Amino acid sequence: MSEASQNNTRSLIFATAGHVDHGKTSLVANITGIDTDTLAEEKKRGLTIVPGYAYHHFSSVIDGEEFQNTLGFVDVPGHIDFINNMLAGVGAVDGALLVIAADDGIMPQTREHLAILDLLAVSRGAIALTKTDRCDPERVRSVVEEIEQLKTGTSLKNAPIFPLSNETGSGIDDLSKYLESQFSNDSGVKTAADDSQYFRYLIDRSFVAKGIGTVVTGSIRAGSTKTGANLRHTATGELSKLRGARLDKTELSEIHAGQRAALNMSLDHKLVSRGDWLVDEKLFHPINRMDVALNFIDSNFKLHSSAQYHLHIGASHHIVNIRHLGESFYQIKCNATMIAHHGDRFIVRDPASQHTLGGGSVVDIFVPRRRRSSELRLAQLSAMQNDSLTTLKLLLQTEADGVKLQEFATNRNIREAQIDKFCEQLQTESINYSALSLEKLTLPLLLHEKYHREYCKEILGFLKNFHEKQTSQQGLSEPALSRGVDFASSHLLFHGILQTLLDSGEIKRTGTLLHLPTHKTSLSAEEEAFLAQVRPILLQAGFIPPRTRELVEMTNIPLMSLERILRESAKAGTLIKVAENRYYLPETIMTLAGFTEQLAATEEDKDTDEGFSVIQFRDASEIGRNLCIELLEYFDSVGFTRREGNSRFVRTSKENIFGK
Repeated sequence: MSEASQNNTRSLIFATAGHVDHGKTSLVANITGIDTDTLAEEKKRGLTIVPGYAYHHFSSVIDGEEFQNTLGFVDVPGHIDFINNMLAGVGAVDGALLVIAADDGIMPQTREHLAILDLLAVSRGAIALTKTDRCDPERVRSVVEEIEQLKTGTSLKNAPIFPLSNETGSGIDDLSKYLESQFSNDSGVKTAADDSQYFRYLIDRSFVAKGIGTVVTGSIRAGSTKTGANLRHTATGELSKLRGARLDKTELSEIHAGQRAALNMSLDHKLVSRGDWLVDEKLFHPINRMDVALNFIDSNFKLHSSAQYHLHIGASHHIVNIRHLGESFYQIKCNATMIAHHGDRFIVRDPASQHTLGGGSVVDIFVPRRRRSSELRLAQLSAMQNDSLTTLKLLLQTEADGVKLQEFATNRNIREAQIDKFCEQLQTESINYSALSLEKLTLPLLLHEKYHREYCKEILGFLKNFHEKQTSQQGLSEPALSRGVDFASSHLLFHGILQTLLDSGEIKRTGTLLHLPTHKTSLSAEEEAFLAQVRPILLQAGFIPPRTRELVEMTNIPLMSLERILRESAKAGTLIKVAENRYYLPETIMTLAGFTEQLAATEEDKDTDEGFSVIQFRDASEIGRNLCIELLEYFDSVGFTRREGNSRFVRTSKENIFGK
């Protein structure tokens, strides 16, 4: 067929649900004319094993404007043996069609499928009461009453019930018209491209087509893209080109949220699995932990800390550990990487994968390393349960550390243009803030003006007091100033605040020293010697700086003079004394602290609770054992690490190493 117009095309995806042999596949075939059971085994056994897919296309006119509508169906298995396949099918749908046979009535899988739909918050839908031709009117009325009672209190409480027969065709037209009428209600109907979010495509099948190459099928869950775009394959991290797209039999040059489509990708078919994603490069962020809101079907259910549970999210399946944080918030940890964003729904099943335990939604994919269940963290998670703008307002007014827009945007899949609109709205509502540029982050950190003023006042006050007491000294290095102020938050935030003071001229920098503009002294001989001779050597040396006597040989500065230079430089904060004869530049200490964090995280992910040893630090850093001991003892002394026996554990973020 010819390429479809990208304007006025609308899509909704419905999943069937219900007990085995209640007529789900036959009903989809009657509505669409397509038999979704394609496997030989499905034909032989007369039951659905893997999700099948079918489409119903129709046009409509609203206010004189014509729309092309596509109603997609995901026909999922009803047999308990294939519950994992059922979960993969309903993980990314807009609505549900719960199918119940009038002769059997409500069965075990009817209840479990409805519970799953409720946990996934699927509220759009209908209930098809099939096989009414096999029952008398009294039986049909009785089952309708039972269904009304069953759906009370669930997400499908308002779903209408349609008695029908797949054999005679009675009632099917009424159901079809109702499903078509869902396009008259704009709520949840995906139309033109949404430019507020980046592209996310959930893969549920892949195969090789002769003469075409790798083809994947799945659902566009957010954003839009065009043929020729490069997309990131989440399982491998590889970039893949979108060569072509098709919705049923129609070629598309652009695809958008709400559509099911088959994509031709420049990707090795063997690398693709169900549950993988194709996403915009800027959205790629694999995780091992996430904080979620989770509810259990049985309110008295208690988690076992050592147990491994089954997590179904999107179309993927993971084995995970779950930890209760407080209230309805939990942390999910997986040894394998996961792909998720705020609002993604999921299901949790028991360790044997025999029963559905509960479900919920993702709250935050940026999990703090420390104080994960503190009152502050629970308050943050509670604030994050709101819409994006409301959440941003709440966090901005309550977070003394500010809001990192980069993490906020990635967590919620928000494009920069939409973030700019949020910032404009904050200004419109007179919510004043400072936008601080932080290293390695594309988007700034927003700090409410009340916190910014307090921090600036504290820094300026400390410098004024320092100048009054140390009249002969030019100023302080940034680490020394941070340490002197006893800045409780991260060094990155301190640096951002300091930069605003430098930009405004309230603080000046001479060499590496910070001072008030009114404080004018020349560099001491020691400071000049340090900048000219010692600092370049230490920069080049990296992780293994020369000892004091080695510096004497390299600079030709007499020992006593060099020791005075090192002592004064350490006092000013331009050097860090790690051991009696070993000095480091502050930036090198920061790099080593980052390396230590990575080593600790690697060991932590092994679930050993054993920390890391001097030997592991030595092998990973390629620094000599004695120097490793000196470095780690320095980290212990400043509170960055904690020693227990022969193991060490990271106590705080590396950004705080000079702030305590």
